[in-house]
Amino acid sequence: MIDMVLSWPGLAAAIALLAAGAIQGSTGFGFNMLAAPLLALIDPALVPGPMLMLATIVSIGGAWREFDDVNRRDLGYSLSGRVVAASLAAFCIGLMSPQVFSALFGLAVLAAVVLSLSGLNIYPTPRNLFTAGTVSGFMGTLTSIGSAPMALVYQNAEGARMRATLNAFFVVGGLISIAALALAGRFSWHDAGIALLLTPPAMLGFLFSGWTRRLVDKGQVKRLVLAVSTLSAAVLLWRAIF
Repeated sequence: MIDMVLSWPGLAAAIALLAAGAIQGSTGFGFNMLAAPLLALIDPALVPGPMLMLATIVSIGGAWREFDDVNRRDLGYSLSGRVVAASLAAFCIGLMSPQVFSALFGLAVLAAVVLSLSGLNIYPTPRNLFTAGTVSGFMGTLTSIGSAPMALVYQNAEGARMRATLNAFFVVGGLISIAALALAGRFSWHDAGIALLLTPPAMLGFLFSGWTRRLVDKGQVKRLVLAVSTLSAAVLLWRAIF
């Protein structure tokens, strides 16, 4: 692992984590989507366990920074779905190849984006939050990329509510997924050590996210959510094909 940190792939990973930390701090989502594909190419052992823990650590910073803006009602509905999904997902690993899971989730996210562009307005209602939490938990546990469903629910919400609540969701949801993986024998202390080793560049990026938060809060939430969700779908489909 030390060799990786001192190599060109290690430098690329550090840059990706820096950018991912900044995006997560600005929006409340997107960390795994940006960092997981590159880290998986460098070393497949970095996903899903270490990536989930790393994203959880960064999300703690985001939830703490804007704790007063966390919507507890939203959090309750979405986490209810996450608990159910993460438990099932941990035991679905091995039933199908990661490529199949990535393809299915990528197409599902892309379909949701198309529906939004067609004029369908999605709001954080209890039913939508529970559904998004369930899908996000399943996707995140199996592929490390599960933010898009939750982000899509918040495409018409104000930036502070979206950012703070999503960070809180990914803190608790990440811990749930890690626990589910550990119970299934898919997460170890070694994975935790790797995540801690990769934490500094991710947190440095998070610290630089203050100025970009202002852009999110200036009425750009929906465009940003749809753009990042489309990119998330593309990443999942790319992983499925290649």
